[in-house]
Amino acid sequence: MTRVATFALTAPRLALVLTAASAALMTGTLVWLALSWGAALPDAWGFRGFTIVHAVGFTAVGAIVALRRPANAIGWLLLGAGFVAALGAFGLEYGVYAIVGRAIALPGGVFGAWLGSWIWVLYVAGILPFVLLRFPDGRLLSTRWRPAGWAAIVSVLVTTAFMAFKPGPLQEATYTDNPFTPLPSSLIDALGPIGVGSILPVLGGASWSLVLRFRRSTGIEREQIKWLAFSAVPLSAAGLASAVLPDKLGQVLFVFLLLSVPVAVGIAVLRYRLYDIDVLINRTLVYGTTTAAIGVAFFAGIVVLQAILRPLTSGSELAVAASTLVCFALFQPLRRRVQSAVDLRFYRSRYDAGRTLDAFSVRLRDEVDLDAVRADLIDAVRDTVQPAHASVWLREQAR
Repeated sequence: MTRVATFALTAPRLALVLTAASAALMTGTLVWLALSWGAALPDAWGFRGFTIVHAVGFTAVGAIVALRRPANAIGWLLLGAGFVAALGAFGLEYGVYAIVGRAIALPGGVFGAWLGSWIWVLYVAGILPFVLLRFPDGRLLSTRWRPAGWAAIVSVLVTTAFMAFKPGPLQEATYTDNPFTPLPSSLIDALGPIGVGSILPVLGGASWSLVLRFRRSTGIEREQIKWLAFSAVPLSAAGLASAVLPDKLGQVLFVFLLLSVPVAVGIAVLRYRLYDIDVLINRTLVYGTTTAAIGVAFFAGIVVLQAILRPLTSGSELAVAASTLVCFALFQPLRRRVQSAVDLRFYRSRYDAGRTLDAFSVRLRDEVDLDAVRADLIDAVRDTVQPAHASVWLREQAR
């Protein structure tokens, strides 16, 4: 039996084992979280147990892709990311319960907190670059991109060494100190900037590989890459929101919007409603631009109207009401203009088809010759739908 045939037989079992292990870890995490919910902890990034959200998302999508497409490495990478996230969440919450949530500490609590404080590096700095490098077919763009994979491995090893062996309070569990500090401080100080500083260049290189793949792709593969690229939109929105909104709210948004990555990957690899991406991109461009323009107009209107009405009124209620009414009236006209601009720039065929139908409607109002109407209709169909053959058959009226 060949190696490929053997893997095809064992792949479903392996996927189910990894999924079951992740599910068991997530269940244990929820148990520790419930038992230590009232523990007094220092303020930390995000919210307690947020890693389990990523574990659920990556594990669910990874399991489906690995079972449906076992030969594609993408599913296994997502499944591995889910397992790592579940393991980290389990370690952190057991550490809280064993150290802070009890009067007498339990064994293994410090180790669990230590494990959970650095293992996230594996799926953020390690697995994510490989997803970008191998998306969507599970293979590298070419053998020339192997050094990028090795660079990702070196980056994650250096960053992991820094996070795992840095002396002092643990990164994600500041209530206890790091129990493992085998490396000298001078080496740790050198590893930090190298490891953490290399994450963005590695991700940038992997993203450039995806850009090159998109340029060379056609058909289905191009639509698949669009889905992954579009998943960056909610992440960018979360980053912008975290800069404007209160810290915790922005962090919570980022935690949940990160799930757009595995969801987009799953849709792309499984080809479920693959071609809906063009509609989604179109709506995002139109309504995103319209909302931003309306928001700017709203706040600008408040400022201008307050300045104008200040001599007449003492409050700002009238300015807010007037600005709201103006923005409400502007929404539909502005949306239509933005839709036309987006179609003209990104969807020229749709724009041309719309212009053709508008012109046909104008001619139809004044046309009385049936043969001329039939000729105009055929021309409009050819220009918009572009069929191989078009004809119009009119049934004679019964006498």
